Amino acid sequence: MIWTDTFANNKQSNIFTTELGKNNARLAALNRQNIRVIVGNPPYSVGQESANDDNQNDHYEELDARLAATYVQETASSNKNKLYDSYIRAYRWASDRIGNQGVIGFVTNAGWLDSSSADGMRKCITEEFNSIYIYHLKGNARTQGVQRQKEKDNVFGEGSRAPVAIVFLVKNPRSSDRGKIYFHAVDDYLTREEKLAALKRDRSISNTSMNVIVPDAHGDWFNQRDDSFSHFMRMDGKKTKEVAIFKDYSLGVNTNRDAWVYNSSRQTVIDSTKRSVLAFNKALGELNSGTDASSVRQKYIKEVAWSSSLVFRLERKIPSDFSERRIQKSLYRPFFKQNLYFDPESGFTHRPGRWRYIFPDSKAKNLAICSSGVDNLVICINQNAKDAGQIALMTDHIADLHFNGDTQCFPRWLPGEQTKGAEGSLDFGESKEMPSGFSQDALPHFQAAYPGKPITEDDLFYYIYGILHSEDYRTGYANNLMKELPRIPRVATYEQFMAFVEAGQELARLHVHFEDVELYTGVKIEFTKIGQPSYRVTQMKWGKIKGKTGNAAKDKTTLIYNDWITVKNIPLEAQEYVVNKKSALDWVVERACVSIDKVSDIVNDFNDYAADMGSERYPLDLFLKVITVSLQTMEIVKGLPKLEIHPLDK
Repeated sequence: MIWTDTFANNKQSNIFTTELGKNNARLAALNRQNIRVIVGNPPYSVGQESANDDNQNDHYEELDARLAATYVQETASSNKNKLYDSYIRAYRWASDRIGNQGVIGFVTNAGWLDSSSADGMRKCITEEFNSIYIYHLKGNARTQGVQRQKEKDNVFGEGSRAPVAIVFLVKNPRSSDRGKIYFHAVDDYLTREEKLAALKRDRSISNTSMNVIVPDAHGDWFNQRDDSFSHFMRMDGKKTKEVAIFKDYSLGVNTNRDAWVYNSSRQTVIDSTKRSVLAFNKALGELNSGTDASSVRQKYIKEVAWSSSLVFRLERKIPSDFSERRIQKSLYRPFFKQNLYFDPESGFTHRPGRWRYIFPDSKAKNLAICSSGVDNLVICINQNAKDAGQIALMTDHIADLHFNGDTQCFPRWLPGEQTKGAEGSLDFGESKEMPSGFSQDALPHFQAAYPGKPITEDDLFYYIYGILHSEDYRTGYANNLMKELPRIPRVATYEQFMAFVEAGQELARLHVHFEDVELYTGVKIEFTKIGQPSYRVTQMKWGKIKGKTGNAAKDKTTLIYNDWITVKNIPLEAQEYVVNKKSALDWVVERACVSIDKVSDIVNDFNDYAADMGSERYPLDLFLKVITVSLQTMEIVKGLPKLEIHPLDK
C-alpha cells in the first residue's frame, strides 16, 4: 500500500515527512515503473457549491494544464468548469500514466458520455484510444417523468444520483483501429438488484452483445444532432464569428446566497441582507486586526454565505455597503416572483451576468426571453434542455439562474448601452430610441425570405418566441437543443411567419402578465370548515389516489390548499404545460409555501408576498390564474402551423 495524492506531481519522492520514509521509497519505485493497467472507481466532484462548505477541489498544476490542453481546448461548450471534475481528471491522469499502451477500467459517472460540456473529452478519448467499451447501468436521478422511470435505481443505491457506467479504454499500438466504440446498456425500468444480476449474468465484455457507435463531427456519441440545424441563424452572438440574431445575452442571476437575498417579504430581504453586509464588514475589521481569513470566514458562517466573489473582497480588504434601492422584483422560478437584492458592484450578487445592461435601473422595464424593471422583454432559454417541456419563457423582470433550467436570457432592448446624460444618469427616452437587442444582421436576414413584406424587429422578437414553442421544432431538433443554444429557421411563407408572430404575441401576454389573466372558473372550491375561511398557505399539496405511491398517487384534479380550502375538478389538461421539467401548476404548488433555510434560519413566507400584493388570497388566485395560462398556452401551441423550412435555410 502507498499513501499519496494520485493527481499530484509525485515525481518527488519526499512528498511525505521522514516518518513515512518507507512509503516514500515505495512511491519512488512505483513512479519508475511502466504502468499498463489502471482500475478504479474515481470520485465525482465538480467542486463545492459554496465557500461555506470549505471543501474546494484541489488544484493540480501539471494535471490541470493537461486538461486545458486537451479536453478543455477541444470543447465547443462555454461551461468548461465541469471538465475539472475529479472523475474527469482521473480519465486524463490515467490516459497519460499508461503511456502509449495499456488498459483503463473505471466504474464512473456516465455523464460525460452525453453531456455537451464533455464533447472535447469524447473527441480526445476517440483520438487517444483504439477501443472503447461502455457498459451503461443508467440510474440518473436528475431526470424527470418517464425518463426518470426508465433510469430507475442506481447500482450504488442512495450513494449516487449520477448515472453509472463501466468503461474500458484500450491503447494498443499494434492495432489499426482508432476510436472504435462498443456500447451496451441495461434495460429500462430495472431495480438495483436486477442491474446487479445482469452484471453477474454477463460477467465480461466478451460475453456481452454490444453495438458499435460512430461519433459525429460534433463529438457526439449518442443523441446525435441534425446537421441541418446549422443552416439556421444562431441566437447568441458572443464568442463566435457567425452572424447572430442578438447582440448580447445573459445567464440568469447567480447570487450564491439565495436564502439571504431572495424572499417573499421585502422587509426580510432588507433585514437579512443588512445583517449579512454588517457581518462581512465586521469580518473585514477582524482581518485587519490580524486574524487569518479562514478563521474569520468560519466565525461568520451563519451570517455570510461566502462565495469566491466575497472571499476576493475580504482578502483584498474591500468593504461592502447596503442600499434598499437595489431591491427589485425577480422571477425566481416559473410563475413565482420574489424580492431580490441585486447588487452587482459590492459582491453580494455572486455572478450578476449582463443584467445591469438589460435592466440598468430597478424602475426600468424590458422584455427578455427573461427580464426586470426598464420596459424590456427577455426570452429565457433553458439551455441544454433535455426532457424539460417548453424551452422558452418570457418575462419582464430579472430572472434567476435556474428560473428556466440553466437560464440564458435574450433581451428585446439593451438600455444599459445608452449614453449617460449630463447629470451622470441614464436617459432612457422613448423605447424606440433604446439600443436594440438585435444585431444589425438579424432583421435583414429574415426580411430577405419575404421580399416586399413588412417585418419589424418587434415582429421578429415575437416570431422567435412562437417558433421556440413549436412542437415540430422542439422535437425535430431535440438533440441539438440539449447541446447548444437555439438557432431560428425562416419558415416557408410570409403567412406562416406572421402566424408565428401572432402566436408569440399571445404567448407573451400570458407568460409576462400571468398575474393579470382571468381566474379559471371551472373548478369547485370547497370550504372544509365552518366560519370565515383562512387563505393563508403553508404548503399546498395534491390530493391522493388510494392504493398508489409516489408520483402515481398524486390526484392532480384535486388541490388541498390548506386546512380550510380544497380545490376540485382541476383539468388534467393543465398539466400538459411543462416548463423547466415540471408543469406550471407544479411550480406553484411547490413554491407558494412557508420554508425555513437550514443554514441561516431565514423564513421565506409566501403569505408575505400576498400581503405586499394587497390580497390574502393571492396564492389561491395565482394557482387559478396559472390554470388559465396553462390551458391557453397549450391551445396556442397545438394551433401553431406545421414547421416548414424556407428554401433559403435548406
